[in-house]
Amino acid sequence: MIVFTLTNSETDEVWVGTARDGVTPEARFRQIQDAVALGIDHPFYHELKAFGAHAFEVELFAAVEDRLEQQEMVEEALDTYNAKSLVGIKTVRSGTTKAALAPKPKARPRATASKTVTKVTAKRTTKPAKEKIATGRTGSAARERAIKAGIEAEKAAIAAAKAKRVQDEADEMKKILAALDSRGSSMARR
Repeated sequence: MIVFTLTNSETDEVWVGTARDGVTPEARFRQIQDAVALGIDHPFYHELKAFGAHAFEVELFAAVEDRLEQQEMVEEALDTYNAKSLVGIKTVRSGTTKAALAPKPKARPRATASKTVTKVTAKRTTKPAKEKIATGRTGSAARERAIKAGIEAEKAAIAAAKAKRVQDEADEMKKILAALDSRGSSMARR
């Protein structure tokens, strides 16, 4: 998942948007541009009509692993640029079905000995996979092991630092007690 910015070079106004994995910021901006013709009422569409697509600069802000991280990056981008949000912007008319959005099969002429026949072939469509909800797992055993090893190394480093701090405090206490002992013995001699 990605977070991107669209900066209007005419007004210096910044918009923050998101896209799913495999979709570049430029491709997502093209989707938004194509949706202008649908007449959907949104302030960004009005700005896009007024200034044109050439007035906008597309930049990647962050690439993230999960939705929570994506929300955090969107908030950070909104705060950083004092921007407006494109999250949830509609690029299809409401009530449009997925079947209506699917590409239409093309007619292919097929020549036979007696006449030309136009045959329409329907492509078999597969159901879109349900989006998985994050469970805290990475989906990769090697990556899980690397994360766990990193956590263990960090715990060991913290424990070592704590032990060193305790030892340093003990050494300092020994020096203080030794200094007090040496002062006390010299006082008795006077």
